[in-house]
Amino acid sequence: MNTAPRGAVLFVFIDGDGSPWSRDGQEPASDPTPHRPLALELAAGTPRSVLYVGRPCYFSVRSDAACKSSVWTAERYSDRVVASLAAVVNGFAAGNGFGRVVLIGYSGGGALAVLMAPHIPSTRAVVTIAADLDIAAWSAWHGYLPLDGSLNPASQPPLDPAIRQWHLVGDRDVNVPERVSRRYLDSVDPAHLWRFPRFDHQCCWVEQWPTLFARIDSELGEPR
Repeated sequence: MNTAPRGAVLFVFIDGDGSPWSRDGQEPASDPTPHRPLALELAAGTPRSVLYVGRPCYFSVRSDAACKSSVWTAERYSDRVVASLAAVVNGFAAGNGFGRVVLIGYSGGGALAVLMAPHIPSTRAVVTIAADLDIAAWSAWHGYLPLDGSLNPASQPPLDPAIRQWHLVGDRDVNVPERVSRRYLDSVDPAHLWRFPRFDHQCCWVEQWPTLFARIDSELGEPR
């Protein structure tokens, strides 16, 4: 791609957890790649400079010796995973002239966006969509095994106030109900917690993304 104008904004998309387990959670999946990479659909519908970052060991990257199943199961929000994703974003942004980054994460990608932000100095904003922002509460609510080895956004120091945040939740989301992320969301400006009565975990983020992104872009107010 051509180098961006100096200091331009890059919108970075991170997808959800996909299918980390098989056999009703009894065995790690051989390939955790999402059947529907919803964040990729959002990126494709964003009329700005975008980068879609694949999560480590997703998209059938199974020949890498570092791809142990723990990377997409218990340690999927670990220091190692966060550092890997942040390094990709920092390298791409610096190499292509982007001086400002907006992180947009769907579901588990939203948790990663929050965790990545302190490691990307050019981060200006974080947007989460249907995100599990308290992974301990989320795992307990579902009765899943604890995500030992992972970082919990709700237990981390607050993001720098200079990093703006928007958190989008669907009232019909039974995968990540708003209440399981309450410990994190209580620290967020209520004006930046957007609730959508008819949305669930997948519907209707892609369909409504042009309108949602236009609203975020307007509030962000960053020069292009």
